[in-house]
Amino acid sequence: MDELDLLARALPDARPPSPEVVARARARLTGPPVRPVRRRAWTWAAATAVVVTAAIVTLVFSLVAYLTPAPVAVAPRANQALFDLADRIERLPEESGVYWRQVSIPGNYQKADGLTYLASTRLETWQSRDPADPMLMVFWSEPIARPATAADERAWRAAGSPRRIKLLCEDGERCPSVSVTDKLGKCIYRQDAAAGGVLPDRTVGTLTMADLAAFPTDQDGLREKLRAYHKAWYKRGFKEPFEKFLPVTANLLDLPLRPDQRAALIRLLAGVPSTKVVGTVTDPLGRPALSVDFGVARHALVYDSKKGKELQVYSRTLLDPGTGKTLADVSYAARTAVWADKGDPMTFTATAPESGWTTARPTPPEGCEKRR
Repeated sequence: MDELDLLARALPDARPPSPEVVARARARLTGPPVRPVRRRAWTWAAATAVVVTAAIVTLVFSLVAYLTPAPVAVAPRANQALFDLADRIERLPEESGVYWRQVSIPGNYQKADGLTYLASTRLETWQSRDPADPMLMVFWSEPIARPATAADERAWRAAGSPRRIKLLCEDGERCPSVSVTDKLGKCIYRQDAAAGGVLPDRTVGTLTMADLAAFPTDQDGLREKLRAYHKAWYKRGFKEPFEKFLPVTANLLDLPLRPDQRAALIRLLAGVPSTKVVGTVTDPLGRPALSVDFGVARHALVYDSKKGKELQVYSRTLLDPGTGKTLADVSYAARTAVWADKGDPMTFTATAPESGWTTARPTPPEGCEKRR
């Protein structure tokens, strides 16, 4: 077996080298003939064998490099940022605790005296892993406001830091004044013993902690699980196809899923044709977030009394780039209106940083009024 047979067996699937390459290789291996020497002939033979062997090895590696095709650039998948996010969070440690504390901050962007403010309230729920344990719900009914951006805050201070402002109501008229403060006002609470462990967010279905714990972590299994919830919706009069139902399931990212379940849901949603990654933004609470359009249809927000038609808005879901949880849902104006320009943020529901599993027992805040 000569050196080219050796190479052919080493690379059975490679295309043969060109005649020029073969000629150069043979010249390197054969070279000028070596004259025989009587004394110490074994030494010269051994040395020659070492040189030839080294040459063959060099030739094999040279031709392997010559014959190996250059790597082909692979185009990134659509919504690659979501697949990357799922890969990052899949193996995060599971959170522990007895109660799931969900702190939501619903609000809207308002303009007053040339500045933009965030007017908001607060809703807090505490839910036990034990379905027999009553759920605590606390709601702060009086809205408060704060400047929306650092530039708005500088302008607010330059104007003398007014403690109350008048915002716009839904009909474009002035509403009662609102306090510019971080201090929450009046609140009410309720302890719901009849909840039976059902989570308050029922946009996807009637879910308990046990239901969530049983969600599959593979996309096929998860798709079939969600299809069962779509069938329940269909029976109640929701006649949209399953593909239209899937974007709604993004609401599950705000619920106590395990990291591997959340990763599976993100991958599933990333493959939906209507899903589009918008980019990196800052959420209403100032946190970096990945903005995603999950394909939820536009809807009417408020009535524009001067134009005689409703203002259409579109929604974006802002995800935590470290955990995949929902930081906020934000709606934006689909057209220019009396009090908003096209693309302006209009309403939001943000998840406060203190949300998550906790071992602390739920206690109604001091001064809150109990409601049945």
